[in-house]
Amino acid sequence: MIDIFDDEITQMDENEARVEQEMSAAIQLKDSIRTLAKKCIGLSEDASLDEALKAFKKHSTSCIILTKDKKITGIFTERDIVLNVLGKRLDFSQSSIKDFMTPNPHTLRREDPISFALNMMVDGGFRHIPIVDNKNYPKGIISILNIVEHLGNVFQEEIMNLPPKPLREQNTQEGG
Repeated sequence: MIDIFDDEITQMDENEARVEQEMSAAIQLKDSIRTLAKKCIGLSEDASLDEALKAFKKHSTSCIILTKDKKITGIFTERDIVLNVLGKRLDFSQSSIKDFMTPNPHTLRREDPISFALNMMVDGGFRHIPIVDNKNYPKGIISILNIVEHLGNVFQEEIMNLPPKPLREQNTQEGG
């Protein structure tokens, strides 16, 4: 009977150690975006809309980096599709993506701090920002979702244990 309790205590100690380790990996606003960057999907700016839409579906992404001579020239997102493509009765196989992309997007470097990325996203209304090297070659992409997901993973217990805030106040106690 005592062995069962010993196993439970050992497991509790291991869980506590794991939580402390996760907390040490928590990000700070001055930390580099290097750890949060994701692989970006790239296409030539001369690609067709059809190729771009197939890339969206194949890679389950909402953002494509467009390049010319390996250097970033634009970004094409779901927002560009909604605002610039839908409702125009285009032949997607004949329409070039460069006519609908956002040219010369703001970019970041891997060493830039998370606070700088967040500030740029909020000020510019961006959800995605390409990460480039010194030659302006795309090396990744960071999205607001990457940052929020990471914070959610690091502070999962705190978030999951927040008490609910009801939309309406109740005047009487509910139930029996």
